[in-house]
Amino acid sequence: MLKEKINNFYRKKEKSRQRSYFYASEVSDCKRKIYFKVKGAEKKDLDPETNRKFERGNLIHQELTSALYSTGVVTASEIDMPKGSIFRGRADAIVSIGDENYVVEIKSASPYTFKTLNGPRESWKKQIQIYLHHFDIDSGIILVECKGTQRLKEFIVERDDAAIEKLEEEFEELMEMIKNDKVPKKPNKKKWKFDKCKYCLYEKACREAENSLKNFTGA
Repeated sequence: MLKEKINNFYRKKEKSRQRSYFYASEVSDCKRKIYFKVKGAEKKDLDPETNRKFERGNLIHQELTSALYSTGVVTASEIDMPKGSIFRGRADAIVSIGDENYVVEIKSASPYTFKTLNGPRESWKKQIQIYLHHFDIDSGIILVECKGTQRLKEFIVERDDAAIEKLEEEFEELMEMIKNDKVPKKPNKKKWKFDKCKYCLYEKACREAENSLKNFTGA
């Protein structure tokens, strides 16, 4: 009864559209997944459970941002990156502590992930590095809340221009592949902690592309 009504409310029809840029939040995704995203390929709809997880994450962002505003350290929030970059994104907040400005990126984690978290995830570091570079700020803070206990952890990240230069080169190359309709190679799954393909919304497009490649190469 109620469960079905709630699940129907959270069912989200996913729209696909082409674009000519990358989001800072997706830079650690599988290159094939990004290829299909930018191409506007057809994708599966998000299930109600996943949508509720995203909404819970958004609520955590709002609550922590509100708390930061109350402390008087926030100088800006939800700031769009300057245009002119291959990347687009929105920093959660910029705070001023003492004489230093920091980009703040707010994340949430499951109790198990939070417990074992001794440093920021690589994907989080790449995302905040993009913000540091384009906002011309030297340091960032990744603030993580545990979804189960509401405990907090924070990690300082220093700006690394060499890392950003490498990242931009990597994605400029990917954009050329997208323009030339060249599907990236399948990723090396041995480097993954879990099989991301199992939960990918573009699994069908990826499978069809792989079959086409095999037929073309005679593999």
